[in-house]
Amino acid sequence: MVDVWPIVVNLISLAINIGLIYFAVRLLLVFKGGKMGRTWLFISSGVLALAVSSSLFAFYYIQDLPAIIHPIGGVVMVIGGVLILIGLHMQYRSWTRP
Repeated sequence: MVDVWPIVVNLISLAINIGLIYFAVRLLLVFKGGKMGRTWLFISSGVLALAVSSSLFAFYYIQDLPAIIHPIGGVVMVIGGVLILIGLHMQYRSWTRP
């Protein structure tokens, strides 16, 4: 018998990731520079990478995809996390400067 809960959770995850990808791309298109433009460029790129990697994991568990998808998703997730960390650090520094 097929266990339905993992499929439902992964489909919900895909729907959320599509929303994250949509708004991350929209934010990337909005920022043309400025004081906070570079910071939010890093954050939006990181969210985009995390949403794509999470989608790869969801597809991996929903369908029988090749095993190489799992490590690729992990690498993309690490890149996304680093980009968000850099962006948040830059944002923090801009708000804590005297």
